[in-house]
Amino acid sequence: MFFTCAEIDHFIEEDMPYMDLTSHLLGLTERPGNISYFTRESGVACGTEVVEQMFRRLDIRTEEIIASGDRIEAGRVLISGSGSARQLHTVWKAAQNVLDHCSGIATKTRNMVDAVQRVNKNMMVLTTRKNFPGAKKLSIYAILAGGAMPHRLGLSETVLIFEQHVSMIGGYAELKKMLPAMKKQCPEKKILIETNEPELAEEFLSLGADGIQFDKMNAKDINHTATSIRRHYPQSILLAAGGIHPGNATEYANTGVDGLVTTSLYTASPLDIGVKISIKDC
Repeated sequence: MFFTCAEIDHFIEEDMPYMDLTSHLLGLTERPGNISYFTRESGVACGTEVVEQMFRRLDIRTEEIIASGDRIEAGRVLISGSGSARQLHTVWKAAQNVLDHCSGIATKTRNMVDAVQRVNKNMMVLTTRKNFPGAKKLSIYAILAGGAMPHRLGLSETVLIFEQHVSMIGGYAELKKMLPAMKKQCPEKKILIETNEPELAEEFLSLGADGIQFDKMNAKDINHTATSIRRHYPQSILLAAGGIHPGNATEYANTGVDGLVTTSLYTASPLDIGVKISIKDC
């Protein structure tokens, strides 16, 4: 995952817009020290590469680092470094926030991915674009570390037609007329349509739609519909979305769709990451 220098600076500047007043009053300046981030609970690490960039920006030398996506047990050090007392205290909380939240999302994601793939090893867990505003890149970074994939990174990336679109063009009859031209205009893009009506799903697949996203349907109904669709359109892309979360994911893993679309992973509890700062041994 690529983070710009401006983004790394922003993570630091958010916590220290002008100066570290406490460190300034205590006279913490160039005295050499060490910092280490460790986990108090097991999970999946995420954010270490971003913290390493923060270290580099503040002239902190990385001593130890594990990769995002690695499983971790309580007591494991995620990243450590050495530098001046002033810089160590500057990075302290800003870096901890990245590790806390990203590791929490990565852990929740990995648990859901593992649960789904125990039932269906070919099924993907996909995340929506409904992440917390301003935290999109870190959120995607974290779900990738946990083994999921982004469903849509933005409006410019894919063609997914919702009921809200249909209502603005005059209904499904108009969409049927427009579909061939849309396919011609974007020959390299797949066109998916969201619906909870099985008959409508099959009709649009017959007209050239590449796939269907089933919205807020129960697992039993999706399974019945997906089975029917696979008989006639075996290459179609089928997704399930709407209200899917770790608590019901295994139920939906049996539906025969290609992926489960969820927002729930973005609201993970932070992993409990501790920090130790000490004087550097001479």
